[in-house]
Amino acid sequence: MLRHITIRDFAIIDALEVDLGPGMTALTGETGAGKSILIDVIGLLLGDRGDAASVRDGATQADLCAEFELADRHPATAWIREQALEESAAPLTDGSADRLTDALGGDGSDGQAAIASGTDTATRSLLVRRVITTQGKSRAWINGRPVTMSQLKTLSQWLVDIHGQHAHQQFLQRPVQRELLDSFVAPAVRTQVTACHRALHAAEQHLAAARARQETAGDRIDLLRFQTAELEELAPNPGEYAQISAEQVLLAHASEVLMALQAAHEGIDDDTGLDPRTGQVLSGLQGAARHDARIEPILELLESARLQVQEASDQLHRLADRIEIDPQRLETVDARLGTYLRLARKHQVDPDALPDLLQQMSAELAELASGDAALEALEQALGSARAAYDQAAQALSRARRKAADKLAKAVTAAIQDLGMTGGHFGVDLQHQVDETGPYGQDRIEFMVAANPGSAAQPLARVASGGELSRIGLALQVLASAEQPVDTLIFDEVDSGISGAVAEVVGRQLSALGRRYQVLCVTHLPQVAAQAHQQLQVSKHRTAAHTHTRIAVLDPEARVEAIARMLGGVAMTPSSLAHAREMLDSAEG
Repeated sequence: MLRHITIRDFAIIDALEVDLGPGMTALTGETGAGKSILIDVIGLLLGDRGDAASVRDGATQADLCAEFELADRHPATAWIREQALEESAAPLTDGSADRLTDALGGDGSDGQAAIASGTDTATRSLLVRRVITTQGKSRAWINGRPVTMSQLKTLSQWLVDIHGQHAHQQFLQRPVQRELLDSFVAPAVRTQVTACHRALHAAEQHLAAARARQETAGDRIDLLRFQTAELEELAPNPGEYAQISAEQVLLAHASEVLMALQAAHEGIDDDTGLDPRTGQVLSGLQGAARHDARIEPILELLESARLQVQEASDQLHRLADRIEIDPQRLETVDARLGTYLRLARKHQVDPDALPDLLQQMSAELAELASGDAALEALEQALGSARAAYDQAAQALSRARRKAADKLAKAVTAAIQDLGMTGGHFGVDLQHQVDETGPYGQDRIEFMVAANPGSAAQPLARVASGGELSRIGLALQVLASAEQPVDTLIFDEVDSGISGAVAEVVGRQLSALGRRYQVLCVTHLPQVAAQAHQQLQVSKHRTAAHTHTRIAVLDPEARVEAIARMLGGVAMTPSSLAHAREMLDSAEG
């Protein structure tokens, strides 16, 4: 339930605080006083689009804040916990539920049920704040934590349901008619159709893609068979290209390498080579070392060097023995490398990627070759998906027919009270088995017979402006009763009616106020008199600026306000008496 609103520098409001209670609250005032400003503020707090024009002239930003009271088992409370936005929320201990009982009279069980969302009486405070700057930038907070506009809009679906003064025009649109009818259908039935339609659409796409591939499969199969035959003839192995590339280098330079090895070996081992000469040097120094100990380390170095030279000579000899000059093998390796490079250029891949390419092509060829079996499986999957969708759509259609009967009876009864005596409302529901969509297979249209004995026609074709407003009001009241929110707002939805019909509308809204918190912007005294409390909106002008005030009216002030709504600026004893009578009758 909406408890408190604080407004700073918004439109023509400089600073304003409004306390709201349970039941039905009428928001009244002169034309142009700004009665709908409060509704605009609530819309912005719940994610409506804002702009710089909403900031009061001379201010840098508009600052809006609202406090809601939520039951612990309220769906919004669960969402806040999921979003980790409950840190600043604290339980309310001010006896709000008791005040609701006192305000409505009796034990308040009806009002308690909606506002506490069950028998749970534990409630928590939810704070929503939004700031809009003169640059058009907007920021929002829930319980002191920054949030996005998307989060605000998600939260709003559990807090407030707003009906504007032109909302009845929307009921001329078939999608809106379908949505209203579906509000009387269990959500699980609707979501099942949506899920089945999603699965059906996916199955159709998969089958269409497979058929498109199959249409070109013949040419593709021929190409793949030719290309895989080439690659299979090469039979590339992982890592082979690098291996034979290295082998080709050795084979191509075998003679040059062999000659170098042999020359190096001879340069070490022949009579004038490095090894004999090193031996001569060692012999010459050994005699001298007997007389000079400083030569010993040098001898050790030379001995070590001679040993390493001998080891190198042995390795050169062994390596030279293993080198073979094989022109035939070189020719074979050159040919294989050439095939690798040719096929790599043809397929625009690296030579060492040819083994993977062959595997991919073979897999695709196998898949295409088994295309008929794959198509058959996809067709079976599509058939199963269509059967599941048809079953879900038929279940939704049956639920809609029950809801349509319920809605038709309720609206027909309501419009009798709204001055359309003998009128009849109905729902034309045509099940189209050949159609598929996320909302089922039904074509839905609201029908009305405005006069006794006349045939029902589509709502958009036969209803006059006054009749449409009354039918629309009945639909809004009935739809509101199905909403999972605590607060309902009606912004001049009573336009186009008057007299006894207005009194009936007031009683209906007042009855809603025993289940929900109802805020109604109205210019009709018959409606305002039925409210549990009344707020008066007034505009005040000074030399510097114009600003709006909202005052809570006590019983005597309500009498004067209703009298003024009845008789204009000048109040007479008769208008005051009439106003008092209207209020007494409403309380009775």
